[in-house]
Amino acid sequence: ISTVEDFIIEIDRTTKQIINTWDLKAALQYSRQTLNDDPVDWIHTNAVIYDESDNTIIISGRTQAVVKLDQNNNVVWVMGNHAGWGTAGNGADLNNFLLQPLDKNNNPITDAQVLNGNINHPDFEWNWYQHAPKLMPNGHIILFDNGTNKRNFGNSTLYSRAVEFEINTAGKTVKQIWQYGKERGPATFSNIVSDADFLSASNHVIFSPGSVNNATNYGKVAEVDYATKDVVFEATITAPTAWYGITFHRTERMKLYE
Repeated sequence: ISTVEDFIIEIDRTTKQIINTWDLKAALQYSRQTLNDDPVDWIHTNAVIYDESDNTIIISGRTQAVVKLDQNNNVVWVMGNHAGWGTAGNGADLNNFLLQPLDKNNNPITDAQVLNGNINHPDFEWNWYQHAPKLMPNGHIILFDNGTNKRNFGNSTLYSRAVEFEINTAGKTVKQIWQYGKERGPATFSNIVSDADFLSASNHVIFSPGSVNNATNYGKVAEVDYATKDVVFEATITAPTAWYGITFHRTERMKLYE
């Protein structure tokens, strides 16, 4: 086929048989070029997680959005700016699945400039070119919002964030709950790769921009107190050779002796 990174395949580990396949060209809109004009790597799927609560999967399509899909490859919701969405390959109108952002008082944000991603709202910013979504114990999603130089279609300063969103699937709404990284600007801006993790045992967040190019190439791992946003640990990692500017792709907290 002429495209890449646009299939999700579930395999039985015992029998090695394919159990299910999600064809993203059918579920989504191959022709949408709002964030990308590459006809081959049109979505760049960089993560997939399983949501046990409703037997769905959540994918991160770097150049499209974060999308929830059911077992029959139907879209449940789309989290990303509202610009440019139309008809999916299977004929569904994807505008019906776009999440409605809420402000801190749970009021719908109706400014078309915010909805389409041209500007940010004081209480809400869309995810741009994101990586590493994960479900938190409270059901919220935390992810690494890269930003790139195309955040707000180029009308923004450079920064990346770890950001937490609360999504109401039934109501098709999304609310920004927490963020960290914007205040650090270019020093932790990673155009590609990177990671964010929530550590429930300590109520900390690991914020890991893996490809920072700020005079030199490096990656950072910052452990942040969720309640205070104080940095409790930070490491700057410089690779002997940063391949395409990448120091690392993901980081994980592990116990030393186990």
